Amino acid sequence: MTWLTADIWNDTAIWSWTFALYLAGFVAAIDAIWNGRTSQGTLAWVTTLTFIPFLALPLYLFFGSRRFHGYKKARKAGKDALDLLTEQQSSCSQAYPSRYKSTFASPLEKLARIPQTEKNHAQLLINGEMTFAHIFRGIEAAQSSILIQFYIINNDQLGQRLQQALIKKAKQGIEIYFLFDEIGSSLDDDYLDALSAAGIHCSRFNPLKFKFGQKLQLNFRNHRKLIIIDGETCFLGGHNVGDEYLSSDPKLGPWRDTHLQIDGPATLAAQLSFVEDWYWAQQEMPKLNWKAFVSQGSQYNDNILMIPGGPADNVETTSLSFVHLIQQAKQRLWIATPYFIPDLKVMGALQLAALKGIDIHILLPDKSENAFIQYAMISYVKELSELGIQFHRYQAGFMHQKVMLIDQDACFLGSANLDNRSLRINFELNALIESQSLSKQVEQMLLTDFSNSKDFKIPSTFTLLLAKAARLLSPIL
Repeated sequence: MTWLTADIWNDTAIWSWTFALYLAGFVAAIDAIWNGRTSQGTLAWVTTLTFIPFLALPLYLFFGSRRFHGYKKARKAGKDALDLLTEQQSSCSQAYPSRYKSTFASPLEKLARIPQTEKNHAQLLINGEMTFAHIFRGIEAAQSSILIQFYIINNDQLGQRLQQALIKKAKQGIEIYFLFDEIGSSLDDDYLDALSAAGIHCSRFNPLKFKFGQKLQLNFRNHRKLIIIDGETCFLGGHNVGDEYLSSDPKLGPWRDTHLQIDGPATLAAQLSFVEDWYWAQQEMPKLNWKAFVSQGSQYNDNILMIPGGPADNVETTSLSFVHLIQQAKQRLWIATPYFIPDLKVMGALQLAALKGIDIHILLPDKSENAFIQYAMISYVKELSELGIQFHRYQAGFMHQKVMLIDQDACFLGSANLDNRSLRINFELNALIESQSLSKQVEQMLLTDFSNSKDFKIPSTFTLLLAKAARLLSPIL
């Protein structure tokens, strides 16, 4: 009877665990239905979670959710700062009469929850040497606060140089907040301990360590690259902190990237984005300057709208921003992006723009570090090329910039790529700048990049087959 009893208990345990696993898969499938943003992705998750939960459930726990939980509290905490920012913009507009607001910014202000500001000065920073020369000059000149936020910060020569520059300013009494994405960055405890010992506030965004009662959200990355000095000057764009961004990696060769320095009231909008991220990570509000800065006698009047976007938004802010700006183009649309896997909305907007006869050029890297991404991009390039869109492959190094030039007086720069992660999953920050002078600089920059590129050629049938197969994975690339 003993062996019979043991078999019964073993069978009962197996059936119990199986039932529990399928029940968990069913619950996760309901979560996928409730939170899913695309029918294709939702259907795929529901099918696999229902029929093969032993494989799908672990993947869904790590990668399935498209909504970032716990951020609404941060948004509520940032309401006072947002109200103050709006008030400052109103007073700034009264002191400096605003020009006509174009159709570029009007709907995006509601989408970003942040007003457009004028009396800004935007400077184009091309490649790493120029970018970090300006950044370290700004850090050295800081008088009250420094906010640092990057997806990648490496403990290499550039990372150590940043560490020492921040420690020096902390010893001078400057308040410093240091926020990094733990998935992208490679920082050890010694690096962070040295910062903390100097009085610098350090925090991981969305830490890898699991805490009981918190939802696993490893699929979400804070892809923003942002530095704010005294609430008056900010830097944003495509550069992270690592030696490769100074073209020091022989495997990658020269690194082609673009950054912005912005002086003026728009910095407060970038500061608000940082504060929300910091509050989510630490449940505390940094004490910062919220007075709009406009240099006296300044001849600059760049109209700038900061657009932070991410999975905590009620709508897909970054994707809709690209769609709207593409739709506004009347003569030309020049784009540079290292990853080109557009969603259906952006794809449709580009198709319509091409059919309207708009001059569209898209600059891509010659090769991607990910084979799946490389092949998936080919599929989209082939389809859009048939409508007359010109694609270029950059030859003078690795192209990593994220830039869009619309007509003669507007450009869109920041951290967002044209791929599923940036459009839906990552936290991103871009700036819409309406400035004829800056647009002219961007035009000249992209013309130089086009001259260092070659046109895409139609691939072989076998390559197209691989590209179409890779495109099936586009929702997770």
